[in-house]
Amino acid sequence: MSRSAAAMACSCASLCASHGWGSCQTSIPLVYHVHSVDKAEYEIGQEPQPWLAHSEAQEQAIAAADRLIALSRDERDLLASYYPEVRDRIRVVGNGIDEPAADGPLARPRCPDQPLVLYSGRLVERKGIRELIAAIPRVLQAAPTSHFALAGGPPNLSPADVAAQWLTPEAAPHQARIHFTGWLSPAQLTRWYRSADVLVVPSRYEPFGMVILEGMIHALPIVAADVGGPAEILDHRRTGLLFPPRDVTALADHLIALVRDRGLRQRLGRAGAEEARRSWTWPKRVAAMREVYAEFTPHRRSAPGFALSGWDHAPRASARPSDSSPARGTGTGFRWPSPAVTMT
Repeated sequence: MSRSAAAMACSCASLCASHGWGSCQTSIPLVYHVHSVDKAEYEIGQEPQPWLAHSEAQEQAIAAADRLIALSRDERDLLASYYPEVRDRIRVVGNGIDEPAADGPLARPRCPDQPLVLYSGRLVERKGIRELIAAIPRVLQAAPTSHFALAGGPPNLSPADVAAQWLTPEAAPHQARIHFTGWLSPAQLTRWYRSADVLVVPSRYEPFGMVILEGMIHALPIVAADVGGPAEILDHRRTGLLFPPRDVTALADHLIALVRDRGLRQRLGRAGAEEARRSWTWPKRVAAMREVYAEFTPHRRSAPGFALSGWDHAPRASARPSDSSPARGTGTGFRWPSPAVTMT
């Protein structure tokens, strides 16, 4: 939606919910869903310089918002460290996941003796692709029948083009066991989830990580960097294995443990699927989002069992600090009729 269209839509609404930098300029309350912090993309994820320029537009949206939705407690704290003046306006509400279809076609036949490790997502610096590529030769040396599939890439590039961008001289001798799929449709990606034995998420910076929920709902054991959303969603050694970000040796060791141990894969995968259905399906997450929107309505309709943070009933590792919802922010000071919400 363009800025002008968003502004026109917001003129007829009681609440504007924005998912991008082009926040609507309006006198009604604005809720900005912050999917990542642009400065962190550059500083932590080491993305190219243009992300720093984007941060100026994001800063304007953050300053204008009456409420800011962070996707994890870690992202809330990061957002507050960059913009301390908005701390009291931040709420934490994680994403949700739909149930996948019961069955369907596979991208390749499953073979327990030749486990497939899947990466799914954008192929960019902050996703830890370089660390994954560096770990692959170590894994294949210890478990030579394993395979790797990296699902993703720009739509205009062929799988061969994507491979040429990322394969290193050290990994090139193993390219027969490293498959770059190129860009995939959602249906095509689902086939790879159904075909995989392990999911790997090696991100340097990950505000939430929808891919974690996607792997869990498909009962895949997950190896993920101990950062942001993955660290809060996964319970180490129960629903996944966490490793220090950028630690190639630890990443390789966890992958080796899983590809060598089918029983461990099954145990972690089952526990993750159960946790996804218990805590992360959309009906449970939507109730938490309504709590935030209800802060701007005259008659609050609180959903039983959900706090404003939206994360209080989410899985959390025992070592993680407990969450306390931030104090309510300044808002606009007005009272509003029954809400009509505009999404931008």
